[in-house]
Amino acid sequence: MQSLKGGADVTSENDLVVESMRRFMYVRCYDSIQFLATLKTMHNQLQKGKEVHGVGAYLLIIDSIGAFHWMDRALAFIPHGSSNRKSLSLQGVSEAVVQEIQKILLAHPMLVLSTKTVNLEDKYTSNEVVRNVERWNNQNLPYREYMPLVWQSFVSHRMLVYTSGVDDNCKNKSRPTYFIEWLLPSLHKPERFTINDNGVFST
Repeated sequence: MQSLKGGADVTSENDLVVESMRRFMYVRCYDSIQFLATLKTMHNQLQKGKEVHGVGAYLLIIDSIGAFHWMDRALAFIPHGSSNRKSLSLQGVSEAVVQEIQKILLAHPMLVLSTKTVNLEDKYTSNEVVRNVERWNNQNLPYREYMPLVWQSFVSHRMLVYTSGVDDNCKNKSRPTYFIEWLLPSLHKPERFTINDNGVFST
């Protein structure tokens, strides 16, 4: 960290980053057990942060909620005798996650934002995805939903973000055009935008 020069009120860039990051609590989990353990201790962590900063949390971000899905699915086929730790079913993990988040929200009302990776069906090219976007709905998604029903029911809003190659009108041909569509509630017209060094721009 750089020191302040001449008693200036403006801190260095590093000071600003450090000060800003004090407002965030970042936890990295490596499996579902760690994720659940983190959620169970979140109340105390949020309470301590509120006492230190004088304000509660406004946003909980989970990136990505499906990170351990395939790992847990593979472990489900391993005989229980090969591990000293009891394995959880996919449904059991999701139920526990939803319950813990609900407990957190009761004590600390906030917005919960989660992401997950999906694979568009191979039968769609990028151009076909754009043409078919208005026909998508909760029963006919362009990807296969793999999260258990308990999580799907817990989600109140759902957006799909995807890219469709390079914008022909963009001067920098290396920058793709992104699409964002509301799946829940359903809105039939996707928004288009590009990202460059100056920010995010609608197209």
